[in-house]
Amino acid sequence: MSANNSSNQSIAIVGAGIVGLACALEMADRGARVTLFEKQWPPRGASWAAAGMLAPAFEAVGVADNHPDLFELCDASARLWPEWARALEARSGKLAGYHPGPSLAVATNEDDARKFSALQAALAQHDQAPTDCFARLHEIEPSVTGDTIAALLLPSDGQVDNRQTLEALVACVTAHERIDVRLDDIELSAEKRVIHHSGHDATLLTAGWQTGAVRIKQDGESRDIRDIEPMLRDIRPIGGQMLSVAPMPGGPQMTLRAGHLYIVPKAARIIIGATSEPGRALSVPEPDQIADLLAQAIRICPVLKNAPVLESWAGVRPGRNNHAPLLGQTCLDGVFVASGHFRNGILLAPITAQIIADIILDGRASPLASAFAPYADVSAQV
Repeated sequence: MSANNSSNQSIAIVGAGIVGLACALEMADRGARVTLFEKQWPPRGASWAAAGMLAPAFEAVGVADNHPDLFELCDASARLWPEWARALEARSGKLAGYHPGPSLAVATNEDDARKFSALQAALAQHDQAPTDCFARLHEIEPSVTGDTIAALLLPSDGQVDNRQTLEALVACVTAHERIDVRLDDIELSAEKRVIHHSGHDATLLTAGWQTGAVRIKQDGESRDIRDIEPMLRDIRPIGGQMLSVAPMPGGPQMTLRAGHLYIVPKAARIIIGATSEPGRALSVPEPDQIADLLAQAIRICPVLKNAPVLESWAGVRPGRNNHAPLLGQTCLDGVFVASGHFRNGILLAPITAQIIADIILDGRASPLASAFAPYADVSAQV
């Protein structure tokens, strides 16, 4: 715990997904007073709906249009997760649900197999470099008996039971003497671009895909904050549908990746996902999409055809064109953002909390953090 040396002593945080909760806890631990604004408590947004994968290699390497520094950010956060999870468990008395790698990626077509080769080449010097395990595939994961032509073991890629993580975070936040939870919307206002933070020194926006829709009263007129800060328009909804099935004898024991498909075993369920539907703010799953996901999973792990479906659901990820978050100061005085994490919100929670606390409370940002600032690309072009 450390005392901060900034004029920002009281922080409003809008949104209580895993990123908002992690930022609240980090800044309160550093001495700030934090008010967390969240209308649904306990939170049940994208962080609850996710599968909980911690996948710096599979998600951030060799993906077209990714931010060039996304893997470095994801890798740095993955290395924080073991200690971060232990600290959550010690403070909350609850399981944080952390499970280290490896994960297993399989290819069923030549295009995916070529991507494996590129991933191996890109991470050849990494201390947790992927390894070709096709010759040992059925020894490593006997449930994979469908058609596969390549397989990679990904030591860096683990998972968490994200619902357990959220419960532990909520317990820590609720018990913290410097954090208040408000089941309400924040009342921001601006007069000639001077921002009033509803009694706080600064505001952090972490409201997922709805970050740009936070309301602010400007010169007596209520409007979306993205109308004043256009950069927030970059954050858009990306719908996702998934399901869970019951564990069964001979079922998968490792996290499996196959293109867009994932199969993630938990203690009491196996999660299968996920669709990726830009521009769709989904709240209800569609039976045909769920059936298709299950069929794809069965083609890789035929044993799943005997597994009862427990649940299906839909969620909305906050995405950007480069699949990377916005982290830092907006063009509005005292208004900061930590949103747009796409499929990496769970993974990036620990490092996002550190970066945001450094920026807001200490007025500093590492070169890596600066690469994800809202106007980093603009600054690089000047």
